[in-house]
Amino acid sequence: MNTKSFFSFFLACAICAACTQPCVVNWTEGETDPDTGLALHTLTIQNPPAGTDWTIWFSQFRTPVTMAPDAPGSIDHISGTLYRVVPARHRGKTMTLRYEARPLVNQCRAPEGFYLQRSGEAPVALETAYDFLPAEVVHTFDYTPVPTSPYDMIPRLKRVQPRKGTTDPSAEPKVDFVKGQAPGWYRLTLDGSIRIEASDEDGAYYAGITLDNIRRNAKGATVGSATVTDWPDLPYRGLMLDVSRNFTGKDDLLKLLDIMSHYKVNFLHLHFGDDEGWRIAIDALPELTDYGAYRCIPELQADGSILEPNGLQPTYCVAPDRDTPSPGNGFYSHEDFVEILRYAWERRIRIVPEFDSPGHARAELKAMEVRAARTGDASCLLSEPEDTSEYESVQDYTDNVMNVALPSTYTFFETVFDALIAMYKEAGVPLDAIHIGGDEVPEGAWTGSPACKALMEANGKTDIGWLKDYFTNRLLDIAEARGVKLAGWQDVAQELEPATLERLKRNLAFTNLWTVSGGLDVLPYEFANQGIPVMISSAPNCYMDFAYNYGKLERGHSWGGFVDERRAFSVQPFDMYRSVRWDDYGQIVDLSRSGEGKPALKPAARRLILGVEGHLWAETLRCFDHVTYYYFPKALGLFERGWNATPAWAGTTVADDPAFTADFDRFFSIIVDHEYSFYEDQGIAYHRH
Repeated sequence: MNTKSFFSFFLACAICAACTQPCVVNWTEGETDPDTGLALHTLTIQNPPAGTDWTIWFSQFRTPVTMAPDAPGSIDHISGTLYRVVPARHRGKTMTLRYEARPLVNQCRAPEGFYLQRSGEAPVALETAYDFLPAEVVHTFDYTPVPTSPYDMIPRLKRVQPRKGTTDPSAEPKVDFVKGQAPGWYRLTLDGSIRIEASDEDGAYYAGITLDNIRRNAKGATVGSATVTDWPDLPYRGLMLDVSRNFTGKDDLLKLLDIMSHYKVNFLHLHFGDDEGWRIAIDALPELTDYGAYRCIPELQADGSILEPNGLQPTYCVAPDRDTPSPGNGFYSHEDFVEILRYAWERRIRIVPEFDSPGHARAELKAMEVRAARTGDASCLLSEPEDTSEYESVQDYTDNVMNVALPSTYTFFETVFDALIAMYKEAGVPLDAIHIGGDEVPEGAWTGSPACKALMEANGKTDIGWLKDYFTNRLLDIAEARGVKLAGWQDVAQELEPATLERLKRNLAFTNLWTVSGGLDVLPYEFANQGIPVMISSAPNCYMDFAYNYGKLERGHSWGGFVDERRAFSVQPFDMYRSVRWDDYGQIVDLSRSGEGKPALKPAARRLILGVEGHLWAETLRCFDHVTYYYFPKALGLFERGWNATPAWAGTTVADDPAFTADFDRFFSIIVDHEYSFYEDQGIAYHRH
């Protein structure tokens, strides 16, 4: 080989080697500009493909992006949390994209799920490295440890009367049922032998849980004899788990039910249908899960639009296809859900199923479009091809609202209701309500719908708000015909005509009132005073997906503040105006005038404060460890307040009143002494203060 040929060969090999260098992404967090409040972040692509016939997909919590003037490309928002890199002409081994956006609230909200896709090729996952600004672990409260006994547990026992002598708690109890006591009431006597008296099956089960906790806390030793008398103050003590945004599989859900039963929790509100996924198989509508339970990188069109032929677009995390293990993919089969229902009921836990409607409905809407296209069956179609309405939802979708004027929309509801009712019947468990969501329909929905226009004209209506009354009455027709109650978010009972509201109240199991800041803290008592049943779901106390604190190393949302163990413990169902005693940064809140000018809860309306519910939305969940970390031990304050609704410090107007401090010290000492070890035994992730 001559010198010229050798040099050409060497150069070709070098070029080939350079071409095969893997494409890698580096993301760098930028400092915040004090004048603009924005940060200049950097997305660096090492070894990008040549030319411009490629893109990089990724997920990012929605933030407006402004590219630096010298950027060799752009970052375009598709919808939801899906973004893509659009390259321009560039040279060299590095493409640096600087862009101005909101500062990073915490590290878990950085861009993620980077996939490179060349034209005509399958997407390839990219190795990603992050360069975050320095951050430290944050603690938002202190407590003084106090001694605990085997009778200390959560929720705490109402009465423990010591008796003479000791008892071996491992002995089997004798169980008797008694009449005339409150629902869930029991008396547990340890006086050498063990006896349980209970008002009902719930009470007997709770007595057994108390005995199990005494045994666990005693660690094999005998305990001082005592008589325990106990009962729940509120009939509903629950958790809500969003399995739509990101999925929690059956085995993990059963594990969660086990842990819930340890705390005498009696409701699981399962949010299985939303924009990002539908998670329960409905045999008559297989497309709901065949299509709507999967997320795939979409097909990019020449004009920049996308098609979603095989599954919904990625959001909150990215999976390239249906077969890639991802929290974005998965559902409960018919058999799975029946098993879950039975498993829960054995632990005295009732499951409330929810699919959101008519907004937050993109998964079912798109699945029914696919069904119509594949089978020609449009009997359950939720959208109108001629609809030109323009809107953008809170989660940045422009196509997620059911068309409430279509007869097929109500055929869909009938089909789903019938399937759910049948599964509960097959499982042999009670169906307390079907939760239909009803929240956050964006402004502009239905304004361009010919079907909605025709329906309004036929009924002599000009205000598009009337369509909500029409939708509500049609759902009530379906529910009443089947003897099932409805539940919904607070929006479901707002902005209705009086006659519609009165009808809804007669068939309403409960409303979740979550927006209780910015002057809306009056809503729980306004609702109850009107005769509307209320589930305390206040974001500042009950949103489990909020980060424990403002530290950037903590996972979770922060749009409504932060929720830690002390904040959850502070909720007062019958004094909501004093339920935030410290702000998000640990500063004491002045409670002395907190209820001035606000409606008090009428005595007759107290019965309509049904309970408390902790909500875990799944946008920042990526695995079951995240589920349990967010819940535990944060949710224990809600379990405590659902069981013991009026604490000794109720009515105090000083945040750190000695009565509050003493009560919280004992509560948190129980967590440290008994619950941390319980979580270790269960093998679950949890937050350790």
